[in-house]
Amino acid sequence: MHALSCRWGVAAVVLVVVAGCATAPQRSAVPLPADLHQLERWQAHGRIAVSGPNGGGSGSFDWKQRNAQAQVEIRGPIGMGSVRLQVDGEAANPQLRLEAGEGKVLESQAAWDELEARLGASVPAGNLRFWMLGLAAPGEHRWQEPDTQGVTRLEQAGWLIDYQQYSAEPGLRVPSRMRAKNGAASVRIVVDRWLLGQ
Repeated sequence: MHALSCRWGVAAVVLVVVAGCATAPQRSAVPLPADLHQLERWQAHGRIAVSGPNGGGSGSFDWKQRNAQAQVEIRGPIGMGSVRLQVDGEAANPQLRLEAGEGKVLESQAAWDELEARLGASVPAGNLRFWMLGLAAPGEHRWQEPDTQGVTRLEQAGWLIDYQQYSAEPGLRVPSRMRAKNGAASVRIVVDRWLLGQ
């Protein structure tokens, strides 16, 4: 799953510190599950900063998750221009569709190749919907205990994901600030607004 790991900014991945305050997640009128693993619909809106072998920059993103389908739009100078991603299917074998700002549309292996070339690292796209919620994706992984500053680290698929801050509401706790690293690739994400159950 190449391209997404280095470009979380297209799922862009790489660094540049993003600062800001995150808002509390908004609830829908529909009761939410107590376990985030059972949350089928959510949206996240925020900022992303990417850095890696091919450069970097910062921008904004909108993420809509509907069961196993994610639609992600990334805007800004993150070394890739504006990008729309659609990731569909189970974590182990997702399908990818990539639409670049210049009008190029790629699917299947061509989309993975393009994403990896732009980001400079492989991207486990099927894992991203879990990582965004602060969960490990199915498969081998390791959690580290929170450090002295309260940062919790997840190691999975060659990536290190540091959860630096959370938004909370009764029964739910979702990340509002995180950083993912894989070699020279680094991505920082600040979620300004969560819409859970929507």
